[in-house]
Amino acid sequence: MSAAFILGNGQSRLAVDLNKLMAVGTVFGCNGLYRDFTPHCLVATDRPIAEEIQNSGYAQKHRFHTRKPIEGSGAKFLVKEYKGFSSGPNAAALALVDGHSDIYLIGMDLGTTNGMFNNIYAGTQFYKKELDPPTFPGNWINQVVTLTKDFESRQFWRVEGPESAFVPQFNKIPNMRILSMDKFLEKVNTARGPL
Repeated sequence: MSAAFILGNGQSRLAVDLNKLMAVGTVFGCNGLYRDFTPHCLVATDRPIAEEIQNSGYAQKHRFHTRKPIEGSGAKFLVKEYKGFSSGPNAAALALVDGHSDIYLIGMDLGTTNGMFNNIYAGTQFYKKELDPPTFPGNWINQVVTLTKDFESRQFWRVEGPESAFVPQFNKIPNMRILSMDKFLEKVNTARGPL
């Protein structure tokens, strides 16, 4: 059994000490995360931020996947079957292909509880403004559902904080469980080794 933590950039993620996750599993992150933290693997599918990451030299030193790697940047391709997916689902696909048995979706709030754009990096370069309406989550949801079907033998966990939108489709998936942020943090904080 091995845990992979897939970090979205929804505001619920702020409750998590990312350094503790590094000690108990493999951390996959997306997009602007690289500005603050270096996960085991970073993914960006949108060209402007993917190019920023590659031009910064990040991919020369750290594992980074994108749709169209710049030659010589050190960036790697995404999994071919899922390269049309968004960053978060692509990060999950990489974790699955790497062989992880437990996939924890953290900070994938998939919408909003207050009608505004829910993202830690709102208002920064390549992101919408804080008061903008949320991005439609339907594609992300469908992509995650596809992964749960393609990898039926793996266990998916959606970690929900107060900022996480309710996603009824997730309650119907046999290999997905919903975990409150409090329960997840308790699990991480009491772990004596890898989850």
